[in-house]
Amino acid sequence: MVLPPDVSRRLIGRAVAQLPQLKRAMANGRIIIAGSGTTRHVVKALLGEDPGHASFTIGWIRDGQLCETPVQGRGPGPYLIDHSHVSRGWPGPLLEQFEAGDIYIKSGNAIDAAGNVGILLGSPVGGSIGSALPIICARGAELIIPISLQKMVPSVAAAGGRMGQQRITRATGARLGYMPVMAGFATVVTEIEALRALYHLEATMVAAGGTGECEGAVTMHVEGGADGIGRLLDDIGRDEGSA
Repeated sequence: MVLPPDVSRRLIGRAVAQLPQLKRAMANGRIIIAGSGTTRHVVKALLGEDPGHASFTIGWIRDGQLCETPVQGRGPGPYLIDHSHVSRGWPGPLLEQFEAGDIYIKSGNAIDAAGNVGILLGSPVGGSIGSALPIICARGAELIIPISLQKMVPSVAAAGGRMGQQRITRATGARLGYMPVMAGFATVVTEIEALRALYHLEATMVAAGGTGECEGAVTMHVEGGADGIGRLLDDIGRDEGSA
């Protein structure tokens, strides 16, 4: 079963929005949703609004370049949810109030077979995740990382050991740092977890890539009940029709 990138992002976004801990935090806690092409679909599924792709995504890999969205093209910032009250802006003040059970949602740029995740860093001080991670660690809050398996790399540890804005002499675009997030520290949601949560299906990734609209696609072997597979195929058809 081929999952084009946009379909994968929608499935992952819906699965994250249905997590029990996210529903609890939505009503009785705090949630921060940092911008990306994948977390855009978390916002759509959770809040029923579309923050847009270009204005909600800060870091880009396009036209053969590592780059950022120009400041004038950016939206108001991450989504900030405090006991069901929704706003947007710099997350620092809400982060300072974080407690155990509160949730920070941030996508990644790489994932390896062990479940380690890598996050590219354009800011010299690590951006919003650089501010968030110490608080998450110290207070026992939860980091949720929605990420497609199209971002699979051999080793996040090997990649992280070679990166650093001031260590790189030349780059196609911006020179970037790298934050590794070790397996087990975050709740990672890929296509595999999404298919299990939404359709009670077990999936194995068997191939990657394609051409045209399927560049970056993942191909999955899927097992489970006929009802779940039928609902999945119906949803994929609707997603592709609305792309």
